Parts: sequence; structure tokens; C-alpha cells
Amino acid sequence: MEAFVFICRYHFVKTKVMENRRLTNQFMKVWDQSREQRPDWGTSHAVAEKKFREASVEQFFKSMKKLDTDMLSVYSESDFLDELVLSQLRDLFLNAFSYRCEEIDQMFSPEMMRSTKNFIKQARNFDSELTVISVFQACRNVWIMNGLQLILGRCVELTPAIFAYSMLYPYTDNFVDDPLISPAEKLEFSQRFASRLAGNQVDPKNLQEEKIYQLVEQIENQYDRRQYPGVYDSLLGIHQAQTESMQLFQSNSVSEEEALRICLAKGGASVLADGYLIAGNLSEAEKVFLFGYGAYLQLLDDIQDVKEDLADGVMTAFSKVAQTRHLDRMVYKTYHFGEHVLSSSKPLLDRSELNFKALLQKSILLFFVESVAIDKQFYSQQFQDELERISPLSFSFVRSKRNFFTPKKHLLLERLEKLTSSSEVKNMMLSGD
Repeated sequence: MEAFVFICRYHFVKTKVMENRRLTNQFMKVWDQSREQRPDWGTSHAVAEKKFREASVEQFFKSMKKLDTDMLSVYSESDFLDELVLSQLRDLFLNAFSYRCEEIDQMFSPEMMRSTKNFIKQARNFDSELTVISVFQACRNVWIMNGLQLILGRCVELTPAIFAYSMLYPYTDNFVDDPLISPAEKLEFSQRFASRLAGNQVDPKNLQEEKIYQLVEQIENQYDRRQYPGVYDSLLGIHQAQTESMQLFQSNSVSEEEALRICLAKGGASVLADGYLIAGNLSEAEKVFLFGYGAYLQLLDDIQDVKEDLADGVMTAFSKVAQTRHLDRMVYKTYHFGEHVLSSSKPLLDRSELNFKALLQKSILLFFVESVAIDKQFYSQQFQDELERISPLSFSFVRSKRNFFTPKKHLLLERLEKLTSSSEVKNMMLSGD
């Protein structure tokens, strides 16, 4: 397993390795200094208020279920998306989750929705065999990068680099995280992929690799390697971090501290690469924020995936703790870690008129609530009661609607995909193709 540490030896830039290590060490210190005490979660919600919000959630999914292909075909060339789907989404976020109108307008801006529709269309054209779940997984990264475009002062749009990098997720992340694929196979693939990221021409071994190398080429078409070396150094950085995360399958060989280090490095390197792919070059303040924000997102992912990680034998810092004790204090620590990341980057976040910190805090609070409601076995009863008081929905409602909150995350994407499909079909019919 020691060989995994040297996966990215092909032309890897030493300064970038040092930069990622420096940032990982910086945020390991932030984690160590983060308090384990209960934070100020915010306002509690009365039972009657929760019932009203739950009714709004029910109404949203009932409305979405009524949408069929015929309706999509009829409205595909009109204002259907804004008038029906987006109006329902706005009502949901406003009535059920207390987002402000300006926050909702930003989340569902025409630029954001155009980026989403363009991504779905391009993803299907690139690989018609991709599942909706895989497209959603990739689309989440598009949404993150669109938000980062605002923070970094860029126009919100789907660029070739954003499309290509987001599409790498269903091909590479799932492959590396798959416990059914042997370490030897992962090592061989990882070596070839690292060589390709470093700028070498590599013959793909299968169709999946061919797709991956095509996506790298799309990034190269936007960013010249000689002018933007940071873009490719950052891609090698996330590749190294992702590869080293395979050590987490070795449940007895990785300490809790090392599991945490792998988590922070993987998440930080990923969003740092997002920033480079958006801007080409980054300031030091932008690097620190992006790395810290990515580390925070990875911590949240690991909280959400505790049950699955335990089942698969993946020993993250959270799944290791969950074997012997409740995760209450780990969640407190994660919350305070995120507070530090957002507060220390206030000058950067304040460059936009939108209050990004408030928006992110609201979204992340909902994340904590859902994770605790669904996987209650990992938390004390006192902690569950504490989170339920500030939850906009009752835990019993979240649990009873688990099929809505988890698999049905893809429902909107399915509707958008059908919308673009029916639009293309109609255009083909009109053109006589």
C-alpha cells in the first residue's frame, strides 16, 4: 500500500505538493483548535410551524409528480421551466426552509439554470449511457463551481473546463471509491491517469479511460499548459489526494488523525482545483478560502456517508469514531471548523452583494439536520432533540419521506433532462432532420 503515496510521481510539480501539504497542515491546526461545545444553532421552530413547512414540501413533490413527458413537450419552447418548475422550487425554499427572496433569486438565477440545462444536454451528448444519478453527481460540482464563479468575481456560465472537470467525477471518483475493484487495478489506472494529467499522451485501456482522456483534452483546449501551470498542478493535486484516500479501505492501518488528514487534503485539493479551473490563476487569499471550504465540504460528506462507509469498510475519521461512540462532538467540531473557514474569508466573500456566509450557513444547517434525522443511531438522544428543535421539519417527517429526501434528489434533474430532450426532438422535427 506504500506505493499509493507515490502514484503521482509522473512529472508532478514539487512546489504544488508542498502547497497542498502546507494548506492541509494549516487546516489540521484549525480542526485541532475547533471547539467541541454546542454552537448557537439559531431559532427553534414550533410544532405548528413545522406542520406548515411539511405541507409545503408535500405540495412540491405532488406538483413535480404531475409533470409528464407530454407536458414537457408542450412547454419546452415556452417559459415552462420558470413558470412551473422554478416557481415550485422558489415556493419550497421560501415557505419550507426560510430562504430570503434575494437568496432564492441568486440560487435560481437565469444564469444558474442556463448552466444546469447546458450541462445536462452536453453530458447526454458526451455519453448517452450515463445514469441520471451519475449526471446529478456531476451536476452538483457544476453548481458548486457556479457559486464559486460569483465569489471569484467571474460570470456564471458553463465553461469547457467546468463541464470537463465535473464530468470526471462519475468516471474517476466512483472508480477509485469502488471496493469491488482491486487495489492493483486502481493503481494501474491511477498511474496512467496521472501521466495524462501531467501532459503525456497515454493510450486508454478501455472506453471509460478514453472518455476520461477526452475530458482532459477539453480542459487543455481552454487552458494552455504553459500559460496556466497551476490548473494542471491542481488537477494532479486532487488526483494524488484521491488516490491516497484509498488507504481508508485499510481499516486497521490508518489512525483517526491520518484519516482526518486524508479527508481535509482530498476535499481541499478538489475545490482548489475548482478555483483554478474557473480563474486560471489564484491569489493566496483565494487559495486559502477554496482549500478550507473544500475541506469543510468533505467533512460534511463524511458525516453523511458514515453508514455506507461502515458497511463498505471505509474508515474515515467519522466512521472510525462511530464504531465506539456517538458523533455529537464531532459534529460540533465540524460546525466550528466551518465557521472559522467562512469568517476568516469574510473580505473575499464580501466582494459580492449577496451574503454568501449566511446563505452557506443556512444550507449547511439543513445538511446537519437531515444527516442526524436519517442516521439517528450515531447520535445521542439529547443531541437528536437539540437538532430537531431547530429543524424546519420534524424528524419523523424527514424519516417518513426518506424516499423523497434521498433518491428523489434526482427528480428535478430528470425533469430538466426530459425538458432538454423534448426540446431537441421538437427542433429536429422542425428542421426535418
